[in-house]
Amino acid sequence: MFERYFGLSENPFNLTPDPKFLYLSKVHQEALSHLQYGIEQRKGFVLITGEVGAGKTTICRSLLAMLPTGTRTALVLNPSLSDVELLQTINQDFGIDASSSSKKALLDELYEFLIDVFINNENAVLIIDECQNLSPNVLEQVRMLSNLETEKEKLLQILMIGQPQLAKMLASPDLKQIDDRIVLRYHLWPLGLNDTRKYINHRLIVSGSPGDIRFTARSMKKIHNYSNGIPRRINAVAERCLLIAYLRAKRKITARIVDSAIDELQGNYLERRPPGRLLVPAFITAFAIIASGIFWPSIFSELSEYMNSSVTATEQEIAPNSSVTAVEQEIIPAVNEKEELPAISQDWVIPDYSSALETLALLPDGLTGPDMLNLHPRPDCLQFITKPSVASVAGGYMVLVHATPDFVRIIGKDRAILEIPMEEFNTIYKWNIMINYAKNVKEEIFTLDDTGDEVKRIQSLLFEYGYISVELGGVFDTVTADGVAQLQEDFGLRRDGVVGPETITLISLLEKGVR
Repeated sequence: MFERYFGLSENPFNLTPDPKFLYLSKVHQEALSHLQYGIEQRKGFVLITGEVGAGKTTICRSLLAMLPTGTRTALVLNPSLSDVELLQTINQDFGIDASSSSKKALLDELYEFLIDVFINNENAVLIIDECQNLSPNVLEQVRMLSNLETEKEKLLQILMIGQPQLAKMLASPDLKQIDDRIVLRYHLWPLGLNDTRKYINHRLIVSGSPGDIRFTARSMKKIHNYSNGIPRRINAVAERCLLIAYLRAKRKITARIVDSAIDELQGNYLERRPPGRLLVPAFITAFAIIASGIFWPSIFSELSEYMNSSVTATEQEIAPNSSVTAVEQEIIPAVNEKEELPAISQDWVIPDYSSALETLALLPDGLTGPDMLNLHPRPDCLQFITKPSVASVAGGYMVLVHATPDFVRIIGKDRAILEIPMEEFNTIYKWNIMINYAKNVKEEIFTLDDTGDEVKRIQSLLFEYGYISVELGGVFDTVTADGVAQLQEDFGLRRDGVVGPETITLISLLEKGVR
């Protein structure tokens, strides 16, 4: 979106854990040293903890690239597994037979493999990410894996990586046996202000910056204060700063640009600002007012009232040179029931994802955070998503604003506003929408036998949407799990019956539809 303007080869602040962008602060250097030492000296258990977004997964991927030849590795990124599924995943990643459902057979295969690795003077490393999500039974299985050893050395080096609550879990009396076996521990602390500066500049250099992007000292301090030194949050606000600077034709990132970026990430679109807070060029201000005149009063404000009235398929365009008064006076005419809605034209399809995101950014509640939820809902489920999204269609993308069983309202190329019969939309819809949101800092998982108010909330939503027939009492039972699994299938999430971060985000979106 802004890469060409700034002369960058790629986005320097992508949220994906790319080892190429690894900035080795003193903290990260020490973490890598601990991991390498634990593997080379065959210490068995090594524990690395850190807050969400602190760079744990990036450290993992960088470690894999640094390991010497003759090191066999298995990486488990999704630990929400049973003990048998964990063994199957480990064996599969090591390239050995994982077809059995017998724990003994799987362990025998793994032990035989590890003996061969040892005889060949090689090493075997198991890396388990997000270990705080492991159940006690699976943690016990991990402990049992550490028993695979010779008289002198461990056959399997196990690196456990997780959030700070993992250390608290392991300190409990029930997990004392596994806690006692951890010989190396390290916590990834957030970056300080100086390292935050170096981190941002490092990523700009790696992405090919010619050196003309300048973050002022105040802007750096504001980014550090907002992010608390967490790399993922630094990436989110720095990326938004570049986008705002690009839209304003600036190359210097000022404190005011950072303020705007933080406001957008926090979703403060409707907050009244004091005069002079944002020194936006006049043409952008006019554009924003005009866009608000079209989108907010006519389409997005009081959506339910607007959707209940008869409307026709229309094609409008946000005209930057139109007066606000003229735009506000536009009225979408009532539908003539005999009038045919226009066929879908390829001219209305947005050809690239970046342009679709730019359009999404213009809408209230369009961009509210650094994360994207990737859903694959059935067409008849689109009506329950009340938040704007980017929909994949044949030939590109459309911004989906609203859906009913009969039609969808979308924004297409050149910001044309269209209503398309659902029957016609189905011919180009590729069963994929992307919704922008901000992850909850505390990522919880709810599964069988869990209890509490959050479980009641999940069950209430399932009941409202017909996934369970009676409203249950706050215990996550098999009926709840089956309802969750069906919900996940309908909206294209992994069907496992477990309410993880993505499923809880989907539930939050659907709750807005109920209200």
